[in-house]
Amino acid sequence: MRNYLFLILVLLFIPIMSVLPPSGLHAESKRTETVIKGSDGAEMVIIPGGEFLMGSEDEDLIANAMPHKVYVSSFYMDKYEATNRLFAEFLNSVQPPEGKNELRWNWVVLRSDLGNEERSMWWPTEILYDKEKQKYYAFAGYEDFPVLSVSWHAADEYCKWAAKRLPTEAEWERAARGGLQGKAYPWGNEIPTGGIIFEKRWLSNAIPPPTESVGNYHPNGYGLYDMAGNVWEWCADWYDTDYYKKSPKKNPRGPDTGQTKALRGGSWFNSAIVMRVAFRNNNPPTNLDDAVGFRCAMDLKNTGFGF
Repeated sequence: MRNYLFLILVLLFIPIMSVLPPSGLHAESKRTETVIKGSDGAEMVIIPGGEFLMGSEDEDLIANAMPHKVYVSSFYMDKYEATNRLFAEFLNSVQPPEGKNELRWNWVVLRSDLGNEERSMWWPTEILYDKEKQKYYAFAGYEDFPVLSVSWHAADEYCKWAAKRLPTEAEWERAARGGLQGKAYPWGNEIPTGGIIFEKRWLSNAIPPPTESVGNYHPNGYGLYDMAGNVWEWCADWYDTDYYKKSPKKNPRGPDTGQTKALRGGSWFNSAIVMRVAFRNNNPPTNLDDAVGFRCAMDLKNTGFGF
């Protein structure tokens, strides 16, 4: 009789065990398996809402990234950085005015721009403009590399075009941490080595940038790629060195005004310490920096899901 009771208890316990979340890195990220595609065709994953410790106790970061608890509501985030292919599709769709000092000129530096004497020494993304056909093309072989040398205004317009938006600094850091608490990098505390695109040099603008195609390295706990290195990523927020001292605890969105916009994630050019998830950077929104790109976020209400 005792054997039968033991067998019954085992059979009842097995289903319970099967639904328990695994411990460690992916315990929280198991809730992020829902993958959708935005209107631009880019894959997005859900970033679960919750409280986390934003910032760092590292001595060199504490001045502008003091640790503080923040709550961020659930949202969707692009799985990859925006690519040359997607940005070329955006340009073809909106057809911004071309020519010196026109809208497109102020949005992004294209490889075909180097034919203009004023931009012959600039550092371009791998997109070409065919003036006769009035069409934009991602350079062959670099379609899935991250778009770069792109202004905040262009990134913002792209995200709006795709019915998305740029992530806030808090959302970006929540996403980059991938469910890990208090770690230096998206994967933990280990110094980055092979696979992460950093400490590269771009010796001539006649050759492509030293980036890699998006998704070249393993994802973090939420399924996001390249949250460290490759290109800096624009955030929605105006930048303020002291913002963490006065930011709201729930869904902070940055100061109401400012001179520069926040950047996160480090790039192909930077050293390992810049890859840390709490590291903050900034640039004027009109800047066309050759190490800067972006990815988009989206509210859950835009997907039809009710959680």
